[in-house]
Amino acid sequence: MTPPSAAQRLPVSWWAAVVGLCAILVAPLSIVDMPPLLDYPNHLARAFILASLPRDLALGQFYTAHWSVIPNLALDLLAPPLIHILPVHVVGRLLIAAALLLPATGALAYNTALGGRWWSLGVGLPAFNVCLLYGFLNFEIGLGIALLLAAFWLRWRERHPVRTIVLAMAGAPVLFICHLMGLVFFGLLIGGAEAFQIARERSSRALLRRIGVLVAIFAGPAVLYAGSALRHLGGDAAFLPLGAKLLQLPGAFTNYDRRLDMAAALAAIGLPALCLLAGKGRVPGRAAVPAALLLAVFLAAPFAWKGTQALDTRFAIMLAFMLFAGFVPVGWPPALRIGAAGVLILLFAARMALLTTAWMAHRTDLADLRAVLSPVQPGQAVYVAEAGLREAPDYWARNPNWRILSNGVRTDEHLGALVPIEHRAYWPFEFDNMSQQPIETRQPYRTLAERIGGLPDRGSAAVANVCGFDYVLLTGADAVPKLPAARFKLLAQSGFAALYAVTHCKEDP
Repeated sequence: MTPPSAAQRLPVSWWAAVVGLCAILVAPLSIVDMPPLLDYPNHLARAFILASLPRDLALGQFYTAHWSVIPNLALDLLAPPLIHILPVHVVGRLLIAAALLLPATGALAYNTALGGRWWSLGVGLPAFNVCLLYGFLNFEIGLGIALLLAAFWLRWRERHPVRTIVLAMAGAPVLFICHLMGLVFFGLLIGGAEAFQIARERSSRALLRRIGVLVAIFAGPAVLYAGSALRHLGGDAAFLPLGAKLLQLPGAFTNYDRRLDMAAALAAIGLPALCLLAGKGRVPGRAAVPAALLLAVFLAAPFAWKGTQALDTRFAIMLAFMLFAGFVPVGWPPALRIGAAGVLILLFAARMALLTTAWMAHRTDLADLRAVLSPVQPGQAVYVAEAGLREAPDYWARNPNWRILSNGVRTDEHLGALVPIEHRAYWPFEFDNMSQQPIETRQPYRTLAERIGGLPDRGSAAVANVCGFDYVLLTGADAVPKLPAARFKLLAQSGFAALYAVTHCKEDP
């Protein structure tokens, strides 16, 4: 079926609505220079380090670049050149904006290619999804590029096959470099669309031709994967029980309030389901087959594999976007249109208001951290510990929303990344897995990091071997006793954070 012309489907009011949605989504980025996205400070620190090497002698004694074929490089390639011309926190927020807007605009483009329009504006609901709040920016950028490329595929594959195939062949390696899961998503989207066309044509010639096209598109990424360190990893697959896995589907809408999250998930899943049952909506075959493939892969995928966590969660995020990208309402009466729009707008406004409030409050923690870190000089080393959940259960039970998501995941664990970003000093938790990041920690600092392992709590820090460190930064310091004066000298405390000088390091026997 030939889609209606762009002029028929995309009036000025549509573009105004899209611009308004995008503006609302990025508005919270003006509130705080380091938003509380779990892994984001760590990724930003690595980008800053890569931008500073090799000329920065302070950071150069801790880290060296280690470039190789890695399917997870969007931020590492984009951010360092930008940091040379813009402040680091401006660059970081620009990349967060890309991670927000690319999936949203990709879903809008995909839906319009199917003949839809207004329903897809509800994509604002999953925009601040759980993976975005975990700081998985490379994944989100890859997700958005995959949707945009798939939208071009749906629109032009049959009318302009050569240029569409060339675009896909160029885009597939880009997706591989951005994030491997973006490439997988793209493969499912266009592979499903091609499978639908093969079923329609029922021709062995069409089968061979279309399979050949897919092989040509993904041959380049296959060669890249064969040359990557990731190919050799494995044996660590971990699966969730079926019940926990299914909870990942509504869990894709996780934000800061569980009741509001469940309401958003219910609206996003329930409205299309009810309309399909009532004959008031459809999922065109070119989207239905990819959605079915996504669901099957989600059910089969492990939670963790090849050193990566939350794999099946990422497929749940893809399905959440497909709820708005792949569904097309049909014959909605005015009452249903107004009611559905009202529900989506109300939920979106409530979620954005809550997120904005949380991010405004997060500025207090950043101010506390910056205040206590002022003594740290370039080239020094900072041990970081936190007030643990078991050490201060009452504190975390009443903890402000900006530090804990509605699923119980804390978002403050990588704020110590301010140490290398703003003081050019060492902290021991920089992501430096060489199959996933293009950076290597030099000795003896790599040994220091391995000795610490995961982020310690206050009790562990009090008795730890901190030889090699100049300071201990304690977060959640207002919830636990001070570190023992026999080994640590309190230099500064400001609410959430405290900085101690190491006076006796207690070497291991």
